Amino acid sequence: MWIFCKYGFFSAVQHKDKTDKLLIRARFEGDLERLTGSLPENERKLCSSITETPHADYRFRMEIPKCIFAKVMERISSEIDYTNFKDSVHEGNGSRRDFAYMRCWAELRHWQDCQAEADR
Repeated sequence: MWIFCKYGFFSAVQHKDKTDKLLIRARFEGDLERLTGSLPENERKLCSSITETPHADYRFRMEIPKCIFAKVMERISSEIDYTNFKDSVHEGNGSRRDFAYMRCWAELRHWQDCQAEADR
């Protein structure tokens, strides 16, 4: 699962060795730091520390119990206070994150438009 939210961009996948845990991967350590910083202390203690994997597809990762991640997703969704996601994560004119998020948005919009054209 890919997640774009105010805390950052994450890839959540099943941990290959631990069925009760997910591996949360990120391109930037700060994204995982913001995510774990939003957790209550008792939940934070159940997560692994952030590790760096310089040669992997995602440079930073951590393990989190599935039950805690479900609470994270509930918390993130209950914190939505914006009417436009793009504006809520805007980091300034021309930031790399803005550019990356907009490229994703634009590609999916293009695909939508192509599908609409094909459906006609």
